[in-house]
Amino acid sequence: MPYVQPLAPGFRYGLGAIAGGGSAGQLVVLSGDNEFSVNTDPAKRSFGLLEKTTKDGELGGVFCLGGIYETDVFVGTPAPGDELACDATGKLKVKGQGEFAVGEVIAAATGVLRFKLYV
Repeated sequence: MPYVQPLAPGFRYGLGAIAGGGSAGQLVVLSGDNEFSVNTDPAKRSFGLLEKTTKDGELGGVFCLGGIYETDVFVGTPAPGDELACDATGKLKVKGQGEFAVGEVIAAATGVLRFKLYV
């Protein structure tokens, strides 16, 4: 089961519903008035990181405005100092050219990523 653990949390916003549902650790974008959806475009600015798995139309907690987090929801092999972006499924990955940075890797070991959230 995917998880996101706030170690030194930033702000948590919990008043918006999610369109289409999403899983813990996926990045979200604004998709309407007080509505979010999973970000599937690395060039788009993410609003924050989904706190827990949330069904379509439910209110979901979104970590935003910084903080330090730990998660097992990422792809690839990030290294300390790498900037992060979202992939086509909303998961964290190493940022490529032309992609919007959402965080920076602090540590990555044994399937767990610790990072600083920018958004």
